[in-house]
Amino acid sequence: MSLRTVSLTLFLSSLVAAQAAVAAQDPPLTNAMAEAIAKEGIDKSQVMRLLRDLTSKVGHRLTGSDNFTKGCEWAKGEFAAMGLEVELEKWGEWKLVWNRGTWTGRITAPEAFDMYVATDAWTAGTKGLQKGAIVMLPALEGAVTGLDGKWVIAKRKPSQAARNQAQAAGALGCIYRANDPDKDFPTRVRVFGNHQTAMKSMADVPTFPEIAVQADHFDRLFALVEAGKDTLGEFEIGNTFREGPIELCNVVATLKGSEKPDECVVVSSHLDSWHQVQGTTDNGTGTTTTLEAARILTAVGAKPKRSIKFCLWGGEEQGLLGSRGYVQRHRTDMTKVSAVFNHDTGTNWAQSLGVTHAMAAQLEPVAAQINRLLKSPDQDWSGPVFEFKASDRVSGGGGSDHASFIAAGVPGLNWNLKGRSNYFQHTWHTQWDTIDVAIEEYQRHTATVIAMSALGTANLPAMLDRAGVSAGGGPGQSTAFAEAFFEAELDEFTFKSVKEGGRAAKMGVLKGDVLKKVGGQDLERLRQIFQFARETEGDTVTFTFLRGGKTFDATVKKDDLPTQPRRGGGGNQGPRDTVPAPSGSGGSGSGQGGSGSGSSGGGD
Repeated sequence: MSLRTVSLTLFLSSLVAAQAAVAAQDPPLTNAMAEAIAKEGIDKSQVMRLLRDLTSKVGHRLTGSDNFTKGCEWAKGEFAAMGLEVELEKWGEWKLVWNRGTWTGRITAPEAFDMYVATDAWTAGTKGLQKGAIVMLPALEGAVTGLDGKWVIAKRKPSQAARNQAQAAGALGCIYRANDPDKDFPTRVRVFGNHQTAMKSMADVPTFPEIAVQADHFDRLFALVEAGKDTLGEFEIGNTFREGPIELCNVVATLKGSEKPDECVVVSSHLDSWHQVQGTTDNGTGTTTTLEAARILTAVGAKPKRSIKFCLWGGEEQGLLGSRGYVQRHRTDMTKVSAVFNHDTGTNWAQSLGVTHAMAAQLEPVAAQINRLLKSPDQDWSGPVFEFKASDRVSGGGGSDHASFIAAGVPGLNWNLKGRSNYFQHTWHTQWDTIDVAIEEYQRHTATVIAMSALGTANLPAMLDRAGVSAGGGPGQSTAFAEAFFEAELDEFTFKSVKEGGRAAKMGVLKGDVLKKVGGQDLERLRQIFQFARETEGDTVTFTFLRGGKTFDATVKKDDLPTQPRRGGGGNQGPRDTVPAPSGSGGSGSGQGGSGSGSSGGGD
């Protein structure tokens, strides 16, 4: 036998052996394991029990509040009860603690009616029930007197100078029309806040209450004052500051891998919320599908080849602070993260995930099991129950925590949701984000899809292909939104081109100029442009630009600013629509952890 024949025979033998080894290799999700997950997740679900506990026993979870700390401890206890390794991993520390309490507002004369009231986070309380006459806010001209024991009212939140003047003249506080009503959702209220206040000393915190009133209630009140009627009101705002510091943590639980424990798949969501109500769909729904996916996998005895980390982030609403902190702390380990599955944007069901073509090929066995075992939770759904939507790349953008990982080159994937919930218009950051809006069959379905996807990915022969993962390459939602506003092309904060006659051109901006500040605050990320603009006091916003080592300012009216961009899209998604507002009747507020009368703002 010739040497060539021997070599060919050995090659063919090794090829056959390799093919046999591949054929004998277990699929990433065996039939038995996939069936066990589906049964546990659909028939024995605990996801709504978890969501009810989170929203009622903890409630709202503003970063830097005692409720956020309570939420971290609650989640840690739930993970520990599943038998997982779990820790509270610190990512930051703020000087002050801010908590909200009960919010009430009532007009007692010349007629009596309750009002829905709310405040921005990190603003002052009233120190008890304060009663007084309600009068127009005086113009900023000359000395102001005669406001002792009175409330001042204005159609828009007054400027800092006007508030200072009213406070110096003895006013109890200011009342203004709440943000975000529109023709479709006229009673919507959204309140936010500037977390930089939590970095001040106690001597410098706000002491003058600033109260937003639901639009229809405000208009009724304003008409009385404008008509010159003697109008009396009483307000109690239970906002309090406390000397810190307060530690800010992520909750990280680990199901350890059996073969490659140093490599991992991350299942995540953000635990924090804004403070108006219960934070159910932003993001209690994501928090509890993350917990439920962990419970399902531990209940069925899953033994993933790679570790699965279940991460609940803090500070998402203030700029992805917790997830960014995690990525920075573990930056040398990012090459060992196969994928991040992030759940934000509400209670609808996980129908697809944006991935690259290479990822879709790797994950096809997972999609096959999901489609074999699960039915759509909507009977009238005609498309596939689940699909990995393939494109050339997964790129940066998206306003949720998966973006922190994309920036580090990790496949950060955010679920694309379908269903009847009107998240962006009805519940996102509004007074209606309460437990009653969660849809149980959707929650069960999504948690089960997440559990299957996480385990299947952890068991793949190789980590997910990341050749098409890019923090750049095509505008993310923040870039697209900023470019549309300025009517210019941007490379981060640098203007690559400026449309003739467009808004940037009218502001005096030239090609090569760099946007540095909004409302006096330094920019670190594009998404802060409209956050800082919203937080700026008064009717105008000042933008600061850099040109040739020198800065210049341009001012625009707040009324010219666009509405808030949508947040939380999946990977490889482009520009978003603007967000309208929630639907429903906004006449009643929600009380602490539940429902209440229209005079009490909720505690989520």
